[in-house]
Amino acid sequence: MKKFILHIDTLAVLILVFSISLGFNIFQRYQYSDLLHEHIKLQVAAQKTDFSLIFTEIKLKKCNESMAGLNK
Repeated sequence: MKKFILHIDTLAVLILVFSISLGFNIFQRYQYSDLLHEHIKLQVAAQKTDFSLIFTEIKLKKCNESMAGLNK
């Protein structure tokens, strides 16, 4: 029967790799969360701009129609 020997330097490397991997995953999670909030904020701003543009076009159309009625 073979003995399984785990050297201290191998254990240290495994712990270091695991710790770095875990830290990087946590960093990516926070970065993803921040980007998601920014994306949502930009989507809402774009939607507000679209609504503002539509509202302004409707007002301009009404103004043009009223001006055409006055010019007759």
